[in-house]
Amino acid sequence: MNNLHISETQSSLSTFKRQSLLLLQFFLIVFVYHTLKDLKDSVIVTATDAGAEVIPFIKIWGMLPLAVGASILFAKLYQRVGREKTLYVLVGLLISFYLLFAFVLYPFSDVFHLESFSNFFKPILPEGCKGLIAMFSHWHFSFFYLTAELWSVLILSILFWGYLNANTTLKAAATFYPACNLAGNCAGIIAGQVSHAISCHVTRHFSWGVTLKCFVILVAISGIGVMLINKIISADEPKHAAVSSSSSKVKYSFKDNILSVIHSPQLLCITLLVVGFGLTSNLVEVTWKESIRSLYPLPEDYNAFTNNLTSMIGVLAVCLSLCSRWLFKSLSWKNVALVTPMTLLFTISIFFAALLLPKEKIQTISVLFGLSPIALVVFSGAIYYVLGMSAKYTLFDMSKEMAFLSIEKEERIRAKSVIDSIGSRLGKSGASCLYQFLLIVFGSTAGNVSVIAIASVGVVAISIFATARLGHYLGGSAAKKQGPLDGEAIPAAS
Repeated sequence: MNNLHISETQSSLSTFKRQSLLLLQFFLIVFVYHTLKDLKDSVIVTATDAGAEVIPFIKIWGMLPLAVGASILFAKLYQRVGREKTLYVLVGLLISFYLLFAFVLYPFSDVFHLESFSNFFKPILPEGCKGLIAMFSHWHFSFFYLTAELWSVLILSILFWGYLNANTTLKAAATFYPACNLAGNCAGIIAGQVSHAISCHVTRHFSWGVTLKCFVILVAISGIGVMLINKIISADEPKHAAVSSSSSKVKYSFKDNILSVIHSPQLLCITLLVVGFGLTSNLVEVTWKESIRSLYPLPEDYNAFTNNLTSMIGVLAVCLSLCSRWLFKSLSWKNVALVTPMTLLFTISIFFAALLLPKEKIQTISVLFGLSPIALVVFSGAIYYVLGMSAKYTLFDMSKEMAFLSIEKEERIRAKSVIDSIGSRLGKSGASCLYQFLLIVFGSTAGNVSVIAIASVGVVAISIFATARLGHYLGGSAAKKQGPLDGEAIPAAS
């Protein structure tokens, strides 16, 4: 009996150690994600004369093909060398790219800037193509933007959450997933405040180029920490589990992964949610970020403003994370998952109202709040950004990952490599296609805000429908009685 008790204690300690390391790893991954998220926007939006209008062109002509290529690369690496070495390769490559940009490409940006390319095409192409011209002429800034986006695709979504979903039961997710969300949201708070301090204090005494190097060094240190933790976790895993998983490994092609998503109603609904959120966020944020650029034209000021919003998102998301277990216990999966699209519907309505109302009414409202009209637009967009992203980082992401748990274990990593990489980029690329059409035909999006508003509301309506449909597939009636974290509310996919 004593031996049995000792064995159970050792097992418990091993589980506690593994979960603690995973939480720390997740904290570092999300810390890097938030740091890069604010930094890449500050670099690309303030560095070119196109402003935020360059983003739709980067996402359709750069990010979409890069996401497909990255997904194929991940599938090949994962099948050849396994998850551990795949993480080392991808994190190492991305860190190298960031260091290359901060220490070589940015300091000599005048040398790498293709000014002759810009001067040649500006008189030829329509006014609305200035974002496309800026994407190529400032290719080094576009390069940094694209590689920064890959961190969330490959490291956060596929490698970390894919590993967690493949090694976590639905019952265990009841306690560990909220802990992950809490750690990630705390990382957002700290990343926002650290980045804000660096933007304000370092730039005050040095140049923006030195500040950029500080950011990238911080990212590189965190990335090395992610790799070290991964090495400890991999060494601590039972050898027999590794042997059994490798012996039963079946090789699947990228085409097989796509077909597995197409043939599953649950995965199709999850794909609609991911694509829908990508569409909505990109439709709203490009217009909003151009307004921020008008209010904060300098990169350090732009970055400092977005850093404060990141911290606010983290604080609100922590509160939602603390309530998430109670919400999932008390409400059905569908009702909790609907919070995010309903929040988006409410907040984007406020934002587009600030853009579409007559100038006289906007000026009257601005005076009441003591703001200028452009500041009011930026503030209303910030409401969308803070509330929408807080719901996304907690309730949306947790609901999505729980929905993945209804899929057979061997299907999860395959589905995530398609949905989280290509699906999210497909949504953003779809919004970018609309923006490109408006830019090329009309010269700018300023006079076509109503089209963007209608498209945004329509996409949110589709997301609401997909959420309700997915709730039906996951057993909504059972979820209402037990809550989806009780272990039986979400049945395994047939």
